[in-house]
Amino acid sequence: MKKSYEAKRILVKNVKNSRENLLIRKKKLHDYDLHWHDCFEIELILNGSAVQSLNGTTQQLGPGDIYLLNPTDFHSVKSDGAEVFNIMFSENLLDDELLQKILSVEKNLLFHLDEKEFGNAVSIISQMVDEFDHTAGYSETYIKNLLECLFIILLRKYDFEFSGSVDKNVSGIRKSVLFMHSHFRENPSMAATAEVSGFNMNYFSSLFHKVMGKTYKEYLTELKLEYAKKLVLSGQLSISEICYASGFNSLPNFLKTFKLRFGISPGNMRKTHSDGSLNLNS
Repeated sequence: MKKSYEAKRILVKNVKNSRENLLIRKKKLHDYDLHWHDCFEIELILNGSAVQSLNGTTQQLGPGDIYLLNPTDFHSVKSDGAEVFNIMFSENLLDDELLQKILSVEKNLLFHLDEKEFGNAVSIISQMVDEFDHTAGYSETYIKNLLECLFIILLRKYDFEFSGSVDKNVSGIRKSVLFMHSHFRENPSMAATAEVSGFNMNYFSSLFHKVMGKTYKEYLTELKLEYAKKLVLSGQLSISEICYASGFNSLPNFLKTFKLRFGISPGNMRKTHSDGSLNLNS
């Protein structure tokens, strides 16, 4: 029988004091069970400590640590009250090119800022908090520009170069990719995704394959499998629950597809990971 359980989904619009899919605040961290967001989230640790499980990887957090979560990430946190800056926002606050650079990063975006970077980040986010709490003219534009400055700090840690223009075709595909990242668990049809891109379905199918190097179905399946892998490594859900939480409709098909992709069954991957002998780059 199909299971309906999945990691808890947090909607930014339902979080206290948020507005128009945006929330910027200073807060205390406590214990949070496994969950994921319908938005992007940035947290900068100001003081104190915490332990986070991000996509199945446990991390110790302290002052100067900053991380970005996108709508495909899930995490849990244990803390006795570390103080953090917290930003939750929808993708429409980011420039298309900047957004795609973020989505193209395969590693977890978590790292430690040096003294200068930390000071810059604190200054930027403090201005964002003040602007969010005391709305004035052009607040959205001001916050958007500050947010992009913060993202450039993050992306520079990965030595990204900001250059080149984005043509209409690539921009349309990027919109569709973002839509897929946010909705892959719901099995979006190619027709629905093509509509998001602004192209008719036949042209979209051909262009998607050309730009992404994979068919629509292959890319959608890959998103599901990578999410399933994260859930497997977290160890908190049964294999059956993971199957349906990842957007698969059949457990036998999920098991077969998972093993074809990773060369190991979900159960054996979990066991091997627990034993400490699994190569997570597989």
